[in-house]
Amino acid sequence: MKNQNVIEGLFTYRLHVLKKQTDRTMNEAFTDEIALTLTEARVLLSVGSFGALSVSDLGKASNLDRSQASRATDILERKGLVEKTSSTTDGRGVVVTLTAKGKKTYTRAAAIAKARNDDILATLGQAEREALGKILTKLIAAQGDDETAG
Repeated sequence: MKNQNVIEGLFTYRLHVLKKQTDRTMNEAFTDEIALTLTEARVLLSVGSFGALSVSDLGKASNLDRSQASRATDILERKGLVEKTSSTTDGRGVVVTLTAKGKKTYTRAAAIAKARNDDILATLGQAEREALGKILTKLIAAQGDDETAG
């Protein structure tokens, strides 16, 4: 009987390997095409997709912890892609929105993300893509809302 490498057979290990591979692919694409890191692009895409968000909500929306979201927001603000304004509901909080330049970059980032996702899934047939989507939806729902994932 052939010895099996236990870790390589674990779903969580294989998912982590895939995540690292796809993160590398996405990071290279964003860095090369719009000079943003993957984390910065995630934040930009989240603000562009969901609208004005607090930094805390932005972390949840972009699947980053609050400190990562805050650092990325600061960098995006320095690059002129987002602006922070005082929250009308929380005197201590800020709301992050896209600037005009940020909206243009968001459009480019969304196209890059879509193209790279299509590239990543190109090895699968349409039925496999649909099945994978359903499986991921089911697994994510079964795990509950984990705000610290990322």
